[in-house]
Amino acid sequence: MKVLVIGAGGVGGYFGGRLIESGADVTFLVRERRARQLAENGLVIKSAVGDAAMRVRILTAADPGRPFDLVIVTCKSYDLDSAIEAAAPHMAAGTGLALPLLNGMAHIDVLRTRFGKDRVLGGLCGIFATLSPAGEVVQMAGLPPRLSFGRFRDQIERGVLETQAGAVERMMAGANFASKRVEPIEQGLWEKWVAIATLAAGTCLMRASVGAIVAADDGAAIMQELLAEVAAVASAAGYAPNEQHVALVRGVVTTAGSDVTASMFRDIQGGGRIEGGHIVGDLLRRARRLGVATPLLRIANVHLQAYEAERRKAAS
Repeated sequence: MKVLVIGAGGVGGYFGGRLIESGADVTFLVRERRARQLAENGLVIKSAVGDAAMRVRILTAADPGRPFDLVIVTCKSYDLDSAIEAAAPHMAAGTGLALPLLNGMAHIDVLRTRFGKDRVLGGLCGIFATLSPAGEVVQMAGLPPRLSFGRFRDQIERGVLETQAGAVERMMAGANFASKRVEPIEQGLWEKWVAIATLAAGTCLMRASVGAIVAADDGAAIMQELLAEVAAVASAAGYAPNEQHVALVRGVVTTAGSDVTASMFRDIQGGGRIEGGHIVGDLLRRARRLGVATPLLRIANVHLQAYEAERRKAAS
């Protein structure tokens, strides 16, 4: 398969690099600054599961569209529009599929509307990684990197994309990360959303780590109530998280002494852009449409919107 990875940051650089290691045909589409960095130093991965350094093929927005079998979209939700514009010439040049690795669900409808409902697979990943000042992809402590993907429920019901999904599955199986085909992929997307929304809403609202929150009066109870609200929305949408997953998330958000925080909270600490509307706001909108009461999520959403408003004000 010919693969195009949109972005070469922590997510795109890691998974794209591991695919190259396994022999996959991978090209990165990046901004000019990152292109110069990769041209000068190559793609460097620092990881507990093995370091790597390699020369990579690069495209920028200035290059004409080329056909690819798979276009992996790795970006934050606030960069989705620009990522779509970057991918569009290459999607138009062939008949390949887009595979987004974003959290939440709002991007799915956007991508399927733009490129066609049978030219998009669903995907999610788990990795703690960042770029060093030198542009190295550094995988930090945490669970081993993993990537899940699959067809959507309507695609399964209509019997489409089985061959293409099978080809992706075989390619992923050879790489140095855990991969799994999950179908319908909505189940996996919702379960990850439950975890991320609970952690983000709680740590951003309280501006503190899990350990600091649960040490406070009613802190553990509030985190569990947030989890119950988010899980109720997933259940009402038809994708109830299983008991094992809920127990796992509960353990993460109620562990005494834990220094765990959501990446969104760390973005707030750094005064950066956040995915508040995509992770918490969209979940709240779905809750209202489904008739699910989410009072704590409502407060968290106001908090995130207020942060964004103050950030815009400071920048003007």
